Order: sequence, then C-alpha cells, then structure tokens
Amino acid sequence: MKFGIDLYPHYPADMGGSEAFRYAIKQTRAARESGFDGIFASHHYAMGPNEGMFQPVPLLARLAAEAEGMTMGTAVYLLSLHNPVEAAELAANLDVITGGRFVFGVGQGYRDSEFNSFGIPKACRGMRLEESIRVIRKLWSQDRVTWDGEFFRIKDVSIAPKPLQQPGPPIWVGGDTLRGVRRAAEAGDAWLTSPRHSKVFLRESLEAYKTCGEGLGLPAPPPIFFREMFVSHSREAAEQTIRESFERLYQVYHTAGQPGEKYDLDFEELKRERIIVGDPDDVTEQIQQYRDDFGAEYMFFRVYYLGMDPEDSVKCIELFGREVIPNLSCVAAEG
Repeated sequence: MKFGIDLYPHYPADMGGSEAFRYAIKQTRAARESGFDGIFASHHYAMGPNEGMFQPVPLLARLAAEAEGMTMGTAVYLLSLHNPVEAAELAANLDVITGGRFVFGVGQGYRDSEFNSFGIPKACRGMRLEESIRVIRKLWSQDRVTWDGEFFRIKDVSIAPKPLQQPGPPIWVGGDTLRGVRRAAEAGDAWLTSPRHSKVFLRESLEAYKTCGEGLGLPAPPPIFFREMFVSHSREAAEQTIRESFERLYQVYHTAGQPGEKYDLDFEELKRERIIVGDPDDVTEQIQQYRDDFGAEYMFFRVYYLGMDPEDSVKCIELFGREVIPNLSCVAAEG
C-alpha cells in the first residue's frame, strides 16, 4: 500500500498565514522522512473572516523541493470554477516542477459562496467538470486544439510546457453522490473518495463505480481513499485530541448543506464510519480492513483539524511512519 498526507492548508485566522505555512513545510518534511509516498492539498475559496486556506497550486509548487521523490497532487482542485486552458497549464507546470509526479485530483465543488463569487451557475457544475476534463486531456497531449463545446470554446490553442507524463498526469475525480462516482468511472483515471464518506456509502458506491466502468468497457482501478486519521500512543489520547475539533468540523458540514450523507452526528457515530483513530495497532488493523473490504491500495489522510495543536499533527505523521507503516509491511509480507 501507498500512503499520503493532506497538508495543512486550512487554518484559524488568529494563527496567521505565516505560521500555518510553517506547519505545511513541517508536515511535508515529516511525511517524507517518515516514509509516506504522497503530499496532497485541498482547494476552497472565500473561507470567510474566521479561517484561511492556502491555494493548492502555489503551495504544492513551493513545497516540491521538500517533497522530492514524492507524488504531489490536488485533492481536489475545483475544476468547475475554472477555464480548462488555465487548469491545463497549471497542472502541466506542476507536473514539470515535480519531475512527472503530479496527480490532478479534481471535483465539482458544492459551496454556494464559491459559485456565487465566480458568477457560475452551480447547476452546471457537473457538466462543466466533464467538459473541462476532455479539453484538458487534449491540451496536454496535442497542439493546436480547437474545441466548440457547451461551456468552453477555443481555437488553435497550444500550451507549453506540456506535462512530463504523457498523455498527461492521472486525473482522479472526486464524487460525493452515486452520479459523481459514475462520473469518476466515465471521465477519470480513478475515483477519489471524500474523507466525509461513511463506509456504508463506500460499499454502495464501489459497486456503482465498478458496474459503470464495466458497462463502458473501461478499467475501474481501486478508488483512492482520502480518509480522516489520527494515531497517538493510546486510543484514549488519540480520540481526546481530535474529538472536539472533529465534531465541530462535521457540524459545519451539516450547516453548510454538504451533499451525500448525514453529518449531524456525535463523535462515537462518526468514529465508527469515518475515522481511522487509535494507537498504532488500532490504526494498523483499521487500515488493513480497508484493504480487505475495499481493495484499498492508496490512502492519504487528513491529520489536522481546526482547534488542534498543529504540533500534534506532526507527531501523528511521525508515529504513523515509525510504527504503522512497518506493521502494514509485515502484514503484507505474511500474506
């Protein structure tokens, strides 16, 4: 199995951008030194006065030196809000900067404030996403691209530099609903799950993902699992560290009308379906369960939640690398 970390892009306003960026660097270095395979960054706009968030493209570009040899990716880039020419060039630049190790994770978005800020109808987001992916693939691999679609029109457009990976970086498509999961099978190279997804949703959606791929005669590789995770020296310490912050986060999801599932739940309910948490043995067992139940081969984790001490997220990364990755390697060897 391969493992990655979702960076520290989301921070409380009273922390300040400089300190938050320092922790993004610290997390990246810890992940590389601890044997992780990938570094990923999320994407949102207009977070409001009480919190901030780095944009993923400049953040990943700056951190590429700290992450030398690692996969770097967006998880997810809000492609529905952007012109595909812009997105194709940004992704191609990152592929060159990372030495051909970039993964373009994309999604349609869901926050009304973002669509309103960009003046884009939210109802068109899925169709814009699908069309953008088709245009981007052409721009990555061809010169003098002409496209006359429903949302985008270009004539004789070429981009340079082209991505090092040809015909282009892998495109992982996020999906919060069954329609979104089928879109991932149709348009993407893999379905990228959300950390908000319950195991119940994953089981139902995995069948839809495979069935759609088979019906189109397309491969349906194992999903990429983005999950909530926290490991500490004891189960009690791990749960105590994240409980309050985690409940607050999911209450925000509930208030914002996050699609897909029910989020107005207490920590014990959330823990059963959405969080990998505990001591190193607990976390090893829970990850092994994802491999056995869902065929997970690549998992990356969010390890920081607003309200936590960010030092705890760094300790979590280091402990995972020191005790969980070797445990899983031993299990795989025995199997």
